[in-house]
Amino acid sequence: MLTEAISVPHSRSKRAISSREINALLDYHNRVRSQVFPPAANMEYMLWDEGLAKSADSWASRCVWDHGPPQAMKYLGQNLSITTGRYKSITDLIRSWYDERHRFSYPNRCSGSVCSHYTQMVWASTKRLGCALRKCVNMFVFGSTWSEAMLLVCNYSTKGNWVGEAPYSTGKPCSACPSSYGGSCWRNQCSPSTKRKRLTRY
Repeated sequence: MLTEAISVPHSRSKRAISSREINALLDYHNRVRSQVFPPAANMEYMLWDEGLAKSADSWASRCVWDHGPPQAMKYLGQNLSITTGRYKSITDLIRSWYDERHRFSYPNRCSGSVCSHYTQMVWASTKRLGCALRKCVNMFVFGSTWSEAMLLVCNYSTKGNWVGEAPYSTGKPCSACPSSYGGSCWRNQCSPSTKRKRLTRY
């Protein structure tokens, strides 16, 4: 009996994010958040959230170059990145988000096509991050089909990028932290007093 091979347009494989990559993503975000200009008075320290990571993985598994799912976008922020080639580290996939800072003028002006990846990264009240990586095959991106792609989905809570609002308040670092932090400040960010080195949650 002859069988015909059928091409599956969105075959995919899971690629779990390692603890090293989790720390790299967190460290990158928190470094960016600690160095905003003008300085932030109310920037909160960002922590990893496994629930957000799972929701990001669920969406990434569809291998669709779009934000979603729609119902979750009402209360979650989301940044996407995609590449066809090799990359040295996971932070290579998010550097373009940070580069948008060159086009962003505080409090809410963007001189380029998009600044929202950067502003989500530095939204003061966004203090939870969860990301997922998926290797996708025959994925439709930017009007063409990519034979192979690595898709990164990062979900954020609380959601940022509210129209007309600034991503943070300016002033002396930690001078306007929410009272729940009890005045604890670390690297220019409002931080839980139960620190130290890693605040990663797995």
